[in-house]
Parts: sequence; structure tokens; C-alpha cells
Amino acid sequence: MSRSQGGAVVLAVTALVLWIAAVREADFARMGQLGLVTILHWPYFVGLALVVLGFANELLRSPLRSHWLIVFIALLAVFLFGTACAVEPIAGLADAYRHSGLLLYIFQHGHILTHYEADFSWTGAFSLGAVFAGFAGQVNSLGFTRWFPLFIELMYLAPLLVISRSIGVGRRAGWLGVALFYATDWIYQDYFSPQALGYLFLLVILAAVLASWRPRPSPKPPLTGFWRTIRFRYVRGRATLRLARLEGRDSVAVRGSVQTLGVLGLLGLISFSLAVSHVLTPYALILMLMGCLMTRRLGRPELVVLAALLVLGWLSLGASDYWRGHLNYIFSGLGHIGSTLSENVSGRVSGSVVHQLAAETRILVVGGLYVLAGVGALRRSTDSRTLEVVAGAPFLLLAISSYVGEGLMRVVLYALPFTALLAASAILPQRSGPIRSFVPNIRLGRYGRAALWSMVFVIVLGSAYATTVARGGNDAFEAFSTGELAAVNYVYKHVHYNDNVALVSPYLPYNQADVGAINWDSIETAGSITVGQIKLGLMDLKPKFIILSQSQENWGEIVVGLPKGWENTLFNALVNSGYRVAASWPTATVLVPATAH
Repeated sequence: MSRSQGGAVVLAVTALVLWIAAVREADFARMGQLGLVTILHWPYFVGLALVVLGFANELLRSPLRSHWLIVFIALLAVFLFGTACAVEPIAGLADAYRHSGLLLYIFQHGHILTHYEADFSWTGAFSLGAVFAGFAGQVNSLGFTRWFPLFIELMYLAPLLVISRSIGVGRRAGWLGVALFYATDWIYQDYFSPQALGYLFLLVILAAVLASWRPRPSPKPPLTGFWRTIRFRYVRGRATLRLARLEGRDSVAVRGSVQTLGVLGLLGLISFSLAVSHVLTPYALILMLMGCLMTRRLGRPELVVLAALLVLGWLSLGASDYWRGHLNYIFSGLGHIGSTLSENVSGRVSGSVVHQLAAETRILVVGGLYVLAGVGALRRSTDSRTLEVVAGAPFLLLAISSYVGEGLMRVVLYALPFTALLAASAILPQRSGPIRSFVPNIRLGRYGRAALWSMVFVIVLGSAYATTVARGGNDAFEAFSTGELAAVNYVYKHVHYNDNVALVSPYLPYNQADVGAINWDSIETAGSITVGQIKLGLMDLKPKFIILSQSQENWGEIVVGLPKGWENTLFNALVNSGYRVAASWPTATVLVPATAH
């Protein structure tokens, strides 16, 4: 074994051992308001630093060793996306349990529950999950929900590598872009959900497109002359509007005709799966495919047309149960970009000082990445501007809808692989290609390699540390204990059809069974509210069960600003108003009317 090989082995093994030690040492019960980072100790941060150290060493050595780069990127994913899976006793996020309930309903009944909720209008992912659960011999999806975020993030790696090798950046910049994708992906959309699977479909389709077509060689720009260069850019810009460009004739297929048709067939099938699985992602795909077509990276416009027909067809027919009476909701953000941005940004920086810190960290990570991406767009030379166009295309969605205050977060995620590659180009720009860089090459002198290594290490590690804070910032109320799950299961065991179950907020592992048979109601509010108002709101629901829990108490303190111990005050008020304790655990209590048997 060579010295460099031995060094990589030592770094990887040591980092993994430190991660295991960090997971074993973390005490979920001691989690503070800032979430996961409050229970992680030095082994986590040292281990993560060793992973980035190994990645930086491999990235700047010659020749590149792809297998070791993959090892360190996979370890980076384990640290960032596997730590919560290992530390938290059960799966986090209430939506993951709700999705499990929808899957279970299809598994048990073989059809959807009409007029129930929007997710049942896009059933593809749930149907696929039901089939998978059946093949695995499981009665529901809860067995693999906890580790799903790490699993799906590792599934993203293959299409990300194909994109990085096919979109016109250097090999080293491609590897760095993939690492930055993981290091800045604080957007918690990889939980058990249709959007997580839909994002994989989107990446696979774009990877196949970029690997299957290349730009047709274009004339080289003049070597001298300012006005000649301006005229050349003007003529080339006008070429993007030609009919030949829209017909895909400015692209060259990498494969033969039969193979290309086979790829189109597979992409059409995946596009159909995406269209019936998620409401927003297919529209992002259409915009990004149009970007590929306009920049000569897609030679068959039929794929764009097919994707659009599938999306509109399913929305018109398969999702008609949802959009009837909801058109105003779907297009509420049409033309109101300012209010959409306000709802997506300033509306999320609220709550306690600690909660605001987590939100501001997220903004800092995204802002820093986009600053680097802007520098990368100026520094790199290439044969097409596909990377910039595809990175910007999803933002057109914001002109249509705010997507319940999550539109900006979603489009940032759609663009993230390409934004990360642009950011990587700020550090390791490509210098070849007919489209020249806007800024001259900066020579770093005799210490150039050390400077590059330092930039890679600091940027990736700093992003990973910030993402640890930003991604787990809500875990104090979005991660759940076994006691809270036991309280929900107690209710399921004793509830009757159409009974009301009341919660203060929807941060509880519920709705994973008996979909449509139980009324789960919460009085969640984004504004200020008093304990007395909460008590009156719960009483107005006339519930057969009330569940109080640690996650709901944390939500009240962190998001709403209620005083510490407010849930105990609420408990006493409810007991004095005719409720009694039916069952309790250290982190949850189930209340029922005193007259109930």
C-alpha cells in the first residue's frame, strides 16, 4: 500500500470511528432550542473536518482517484444526513408519518381516498411505495422511514456525478461541485416524501439528457477587436431564437439513433412517473429541459413536449379532485414576485433568537453559494452556457406561485446541483472553450496549490458546519421521542371512527394509520397566542383525546415565544376544565374528558 493510499485509509476510518462515537455520545433527551447541533460534541466536528481534509487532498492530487473521492463524499453525506437518523430514536417530521399513512391506505384498499387532501391527487410515489412495502413483506413504510433521508441522498450521487462530468466544467470542479451540493443542502426535503423521489427522477432525467447530447461546434470568436467580439456575441445570441435551435438541430447526439430512441423512451416513462408523483417538480423539469434545448444540450424537443403534455394531462384529469375550487390557490402568486419573496424569506425569520439564528444561517449558506456561483460564471470558459441557464430556470416558478411559503426553498433545491458546480468553477474554473471567461485568469504564484487547497478545505468545511446548524435547526420540535409515538399509538388503540383528536400544533408523529377515519385537529398559529387562548381553542374542538408533548412545548417556546413551562400551565387548565390523564410518558400525555370510560 502506497503512502498516499494509507493516508486516505487512515483519514476515512478515523472519521467513521469518530462519527460512531459522536452518535453514541449524543443524548437526544438533552436537545436544545438550536436542534441537533446542541447534542453533538467534538468527535462529530473533528470527524467532519477529517472527511473534508481527505476530500481536499484527493481533489488536488495527480492523478485523481475517483474511488477515494466517492468514499469521502459518501462519508460527508453520512455525517450531514445520517447523524439525525442515527441519533433520533424514530423518524422526524410529521409529514413523513402522514405520507406513510397515505401509502398504507393505498396498500390496504388498492385506491385513493377521494376528497381527502392534495397529496392523494398525485399518487405515483405512494403507489410505488405500497408495491415496495408489499415486496419487502412490510405492512407499512415505518420500518425504513427513519433512514430514508440518508438512503435517498446517497441515491442522488450517481446522477450528480453524471451531471458534473457532462455539463462543461473541469473534472476537479465537477467533484468539488458535488461535494458543495451535499455541504450546502440544508433544505430538508429528503424525508420520506414524494418530493424526495421526484427530485431523484429530475436528476436522472437531466443527467441522461446532458450525457446524450453535445452542442454542435460553433465558430470561434475573433482573437482581437472589441467591436468584432461584440458583433460575434450579438450574432451568436440571435442564433438562440432560430427555429433550428428549437428543433434541436444545433445539438449532436452522442449515441446512435436506436440508442437515442431507447433513452427517450425511458425518459418519457420517468417523466410520467414524475408527473403523477409531485405537484411542483415536473414544472421545474420542463423549465430546465427548455434551458437545455435553448443552449444546445437537448436534441429532441419532443421530450419537452411530452413532459408538458404529461403534466398538464395529469393536472387536468388525474388531479381534478384537487384543483376544482383551488385555482386561486394554485396561481395566487401570479405576478406577485415581491410578496412571494417576502413570504418565503422574511416570513421565516421569526420566533426566538435561537430560531432566528438557524433561519439566518440558512440564508447565509444560500447567499454565500450564490456569490461564489456568480464569480464562477464570470471566471469559466465553456462551449455553452447550459450550466447558468439551467441553474436559473427554476426561479421562473416564483412568478406563478409561492407554494405555501416554500417556493423559494424548493427552486433553490432544484437549482442546487448546478449552482454548486458554478460555485466550484469560482475556485477551479475551466479555461478552454469557444465561450471565453469574462475575467482574466488570476495566477496564484508558487503557493498556488496551497492556496487552492486552503480555499477548498475552508469553503467545504465551513459550508458543512453551517449546514449542520441550519438543517437541524428545527429538530427540537420536528424530531420526536418514543414516548410521543407511544401516545399516538395509545390514541389509535382506543379511538373510535370519526372521533376528534386535538393537538396544540401538528408537530407529532401522527396520521400514519386510519387515514380519513380520525379527525386530527390542531390550533397552530404563526402569530402570538396565550395559554388561555390555546386552552379555549382546544375546548372548542370538543375532542375525545388531547395529546400534549415535548415537541409541541418546544414549538411554543421557539416559534411562538410562549414562556418556558407553558404546557404545564395548559395541562392544569385542562384538568380544571374537566379533563383527566388517560396515559402518560416522560415526553407525552394523553388527556380525555373526565366522564370518559
